[in-house]
This record gives sequence, C-alpha cells and structure tokens, in this order.
Amino acid sequence: MLKQEIIGTWESAEKGSPFLSFSADGRVSGSDGCNGISTDYVVTNEEIVLQEFASTRKACQGVDDWLRGVRSVTVDGTTLHVVNKAGEEIGQLQLVKDGAP
Repeated sequence: MLKQEIIGTWESAEKGSPFLSFSADGRVSGSDGCNGISTDYVVTNEEIVLQEFASTRKACQGVDDWLRGVRSVTVDGTTLHVVNKAGEEIGQLQLVKDGAP
C-alpha cells in the first residue's frame, strides 16, 4: 500500500458525520461523530495501523461511536475499511477530499 492512497478525508453519512483525516506527515485526526480522535499512523504493505489515540469522552445521544474502535484501515478505491483490534471490519468511510494538490 502506498502512503498517497490514504492521504485525505474519509467520512460517513451517519448521524454525527464520523470522519478520519490522514495527513502526509503521519498524523490522523477525526471524530467518531461526537468525540475527537487524534493519533499517528504507520503504513505497512497491507494496511494502515493507527497508534493508540487520545479521545474526548462526551456522551452523545443517538450517535453510534463505532469509529472509536479503529485500530487499522485498508483502502479499496474510495472506500476505507475500518478494522478493530480483533481484526474485524467495524465500518466503512468514503473518500470526500483527497490530499492531492
């Protein structure tokens, strides 16, 4: 996998608009639809691994905070497959803004 494939903003149309934004400097930030997420990521041959992250802990009614479980992602075109620590896909995000100049 090439680092250029992940650069950009990926989001869901779910309530709260969860998203992840990957920058070229190895940082990722976003929101689970309620709470902020911020950490570093590493690109391997098969996946992008997110380091343990800091997150706010607000309670938000009606928002599914599934994105809080992200530990790695893979890219398939304009779809980002979100995987938890157990290696299970927990959701998908769509590319809304790539990092191309």
